[in-house]
Amino acid sequence: MIIFCLFLGLAIILMIFLMKCKNVGKRLAIVDASVLIDGRICDIANTGFLSLDLIIPSFVIDELENISNSLDPVCCWRSKRALAVVEKLKKSKKVKVLEISNVNSKNEKDTARIINLAKSLKAEIITKNFGLYREAFLQNINVLNINNLEIALYPVFLPGEQVHVYLVKNGAQHNQAVGYFDDKTMIIAKEGKNFIGKNVVLSITSVTVGPTGKIIFGKIIGQLG
Repeated sequence: MIIFCLFLGLAIILMIFLMKCKNVGKRLAIVDASVLIDGRICDIANTGFLSLDLIIPSFVIDELENISNSLDPVCCWRSKRALAVVEKLKKSKKVKVLEISNVNSKNEKDTARIINLAKSLKAEIITKNFGLYREAFLQNINVLNINNLEIALYPVFLPGEQVHVYLVKNGAQHNQAVGYFDDKTMIIAKEGKNFIGKNVVLSITSVTVGPTGKIIFGKIIGQLG
């Protein structure tokens, strides 16, 4: 058994070495479960903007397969969708997907396993997990956060511009009303309480960025319809 383990360890080390040699000059990025569950990685990959090869560790697949057997129907559905995302990525002509076996201790948390793997392969990490993002950042590993990409792609709005929005509910402050754009950007209309349930023309007064994305403030200058 000891000899078998030694041979297995050497085989894994050799596999990593060959992968490094094969991918010299290429950017590698490890994809974690949170990104696969999110699913948008497929659309991002198919745009051709990702100039790197994606690594999906076997322990990430194992985690998703375990969750797919959950009694919680939501968790089960999300994990099965994530596994379908893996298959779509494999078939994509825009990116190359590499699967490798775990080389770290099974006693380690997935965060540590991904970070150690990234170090050994000199790879980046794609994640939505804030804990992983923070830990990798502290260890000088480049992290691509899909949420940050989403925020960067929000339309640019400047004070004085006019937008059309449907107001759906009361705001947090007195007499405010709230609406949303299709990309889920929140719009807060001052003095808009009486216009809830209506389409209005809003003149933008300011734009702020919060933990959930951009928030647009404005005043109503007209009503549509």
